[in-house]
Amino acid sequence: AADRASQDLSRERRCSCMASSAASAQNAPRWIFAGMLLAVVGMSLFGDWMMNFRLKGDALGDSGGGQSSIKALRIDLPPATSLHSGDHIVALTSFPTDSMNPVVIIAGQQGVVLQVDGDGDAEIAFPRRGREWVYRNKFANFGIIEAAPPQLGVVEGARARLVARDRPAAASPRRPPVGVPPGPAPPPAAPPPAAPPGAAPAPPPPQVVAPSPPSSPGTPASPRTQAPRPQPKPPAGPPKKVASSGYTPVVIAKQRECLEQAYELGVPRTVEECDKLAATAPGCGGAFMFAAEHYDWKCRCCTEEGIKDGPSSPHWTLYKVLSEKPTEAPDTDASKSKYKPKVHAKGQECEEQAMNLGVINSVAQCDAVVAAEKKCGAHFMFSKTHPDWACRCCTRIGADDGPSSPFWDVYAVQAPLPDNRKPVPAPAVLDPTIGLPVAAGARPGWVLKDDALVIDARPEPKGGILILQAVLMDASHGWGKKAGFRPRWLRAILAANREHARRYKHAMILRVKVTEPQLTAWQIKGCGRKSTNQCRKDNERENYNWEKHLMLAEYLLSPQQFSHVLMLDADAAFIRQDHNTLKLICDIMDKNRKDLFLTDEDWLQNGQGRINGGLILAKNTKFSQDLFQDTFDAHVSGPAPLNKWRIGVSRVVCSSNEQICLNDLWRGGKGPIFSDHAMMAGGKKWNHGAEVGGFDDPEVEILHFMGGSKNSAGQVLCDGSRDVTGEGPTGYGCKN
Repeated sequence: AADRASQDLSRERRCSCMASSAASAQNAPRWIFAGMLLAVVGMSLFGDWMMNFRLKGDALGDSGGGQSSIKALRIDLPPATSLHSGDHIVALTSFPTDSMNPVVIIAGQQGVVLQVDGDGDAEIAFPRRGREWVYRNKFANFGIIEAAPPQLGVVEGARARLVARDRPAAASPRRPPVGVPPGPAPPPAAPPPAAPPGAAPAPPPPQVVAPSPPSSPGTPASPRTQAPRPQPKPPAGPPKKVASSGYTPVVIAKQRECLEQAYELGVPRTVEECDKLAATAPGCGGAFMFAAEHYDWKCRCCTEEGIKDGPSSPHWTLYKVLSEKPTEAPDTDASKSKYKPKVHAKGQECEEQAMNLGVINSVAQCDAVVAAEKKCGAHFMFSKTHPDWACRCCTRIGADDGPSSPFWDVYAVQAPLPDNRKPVPAPAVLDPTIGLPVAAGARPGWVLKDDALVIDARPEPKGGILILQAVLMDASHGWGKKAGFRPRWLRAILAANREHARRYKHAMILRVKVTEPQLTAWQIKGCGRKSTNQCRKDNERENYNWEKHLMLAEYLLSPQQFSHVLMLDADAAFIRQDHNTLKLICDIMDKNRKDLFLTDEDWLQNGQGRINGGLILAKNTKFSQDLFQDTFDAHVSGPAPLNKWRIGVSRVVCSSNEQICLNDLWRGGKGPIFSDHAMMAGGKKWNHGAEVGGFDDPEVEILHFMGGSKNSAGQVLCDGSRDVTGEGPTGYGCKN
């Protein structure tokens, strides 16, 4: 149909052009007239070929040029109510297909309907997507181009338009929309004329079969709807369609998020799967948000109060939960009437599991099994909505601070237990310095809070340079386990920094506990109905980073009168033990008359000029003392701007992380006041990201093992071309 349409249009243009050319050339010499006629015919034939080539490329997935212009289209078509074989369609919105291996169709994507099966679902060929099944309840995501246009492009300076032409008379009749009864059956086709005597019988005329709507109850299905679906022929056959579930999502609001989210429910690929998860999650309030184009952003359900008035977003859609909530598995324990579960932590798992005790139907039965198992502690985790996930017991120290989950609860064992199974505080809770290289002897009086002294090699009782690092036990336990284990990568970094401080007469302090109260008023308000423990976990990363600025403010004001204070991330290490790295930096600061030394991320492709907050060297001046009091106060103030800063700026907001705050001061509207006292040097030399190497580069002074590169620090610092810990393979930092 599309080919015929384009050829008709080309012939009309060709005829009109030839007529006008002939009229204008009546008085011209014959050879001029003949040349003009040949040129017009040649251009029209070439135009026919080009239009057919582009149309087929767009419809069938060739790498033609038509697809590149689709992204700029504004499509003004009504949603389709039904589709027919041969329809040329365009997606009005983005959505996932319903094949066994679904793909996301992007708004503006064109396609051609290959067939409509007996269920009313369509198989469609898309450019660069191949052949995909789409359920009939998603037909409204398409607009129908009545007859495939010769091209779909953007006119210069104007928006693209879809050109519709009359469907040829031989095309299949359009099926009535869903819910409208079909019209009267067409009259039977006349029989073909008899062949002359002795002649071969004429071949039957081609049959154009239109898909019919599903038969109503009690009415025999038409032969066409009973036709078997073509089976895929690997690898080139059509994809196998997922069986239709009849699920039709109910949209509460498009381009909208929850005002308050209850839980993240994993990474389902469809709205229906997300609906089922939201129905089984306790605490979900009857609505969920899902991004069809970005299902990897997870399925997220709203709280009961957090459904309305959420922030707008172009990618999220808010849906109503339609799936039925599963009933709790029946409890066959005869003692259930006497048993009352004792919830230790709701919506949480064990921090450390001891055993998986198999599938058990109820909390009471799980309690009894755990009580009889000597390897278990005094707590267990159980999912009432998913008892098939098994009964699992916690270790003696593993009942608290586990990952949050809407499906699990941690319970206390109610049967009497011997003393060797009763819960005990974890060693790292009793002593947060466990496993760290703390200096022997009495703790100096000038060390603040619960901080730990690693080394004090200063030749004088006051002054000198102080190195600060924060080693805070986080919920992910990446910096150590509660039992006291510290990973080799962390030990190697701390050992290397201790060796540098020893050689060049510095002091080194570790902060092992975050300052309380950790949560600010605006963070507590933002957490809504979440537990305090969950709220702490949600804000942990940002608050741990802000602790660095608080440490700088506190030790710059110390009566020890340090000349300089270095704040260094605990995953960054001095790697040039033959250089007094900090003296080199101090000389640069003095030469440039600056109070603050920062580094950028120029080891990354677009990182030049962007501050990395993992290294801050502050000269002990009034500006530096005021600055870090200001930044921490701005963090406590949160979204409300801090009206007057000690350093002279006003109404600055620092409600995100500390690195963004520094970048805003450096590059933002308050830049001149800040940059008068601060300088930025290249991170390639002074704060090099270890993910791109750098240990064997003689120009690199400090190596920063951020993110996934942390686990390589032990191998690089201990097993590389040189040992920078100063202790060898059996020392604190390098021993396995």
